[in-house]
Amino acid sequence: MAGRVDGAGGKVEGDGVDPAFHRAILKIALELRKPQARSYDAVVEETIRVMRIDPQAFRRYLGENGARNMSLLLATARAAGL
Repeated sequence: MAGRVDGAGGKVEGDGVDPAFHRAILKIALELRKPQARSYDAVVEETIRVMRIDPQAFRRYLGENGARNMSLLLATARAAGL
């Protein structure tokens, strides 16, 4: 199914999720893997600001799916030696 534009002008996938959210989770996971990583909250705030994504929608997405997705990304990064 083709994406559509949400009311805020962001693109939305068929499942109602902005594809930028997936990229943001990957960015957060990679930032947290750095040796001198800042706190989770600081990294999330910076990612929201830099990527200019809807903070409320992204935090809602993190609450619903992010913990599971973040755990998988971090486990993969550790296993791959990233």
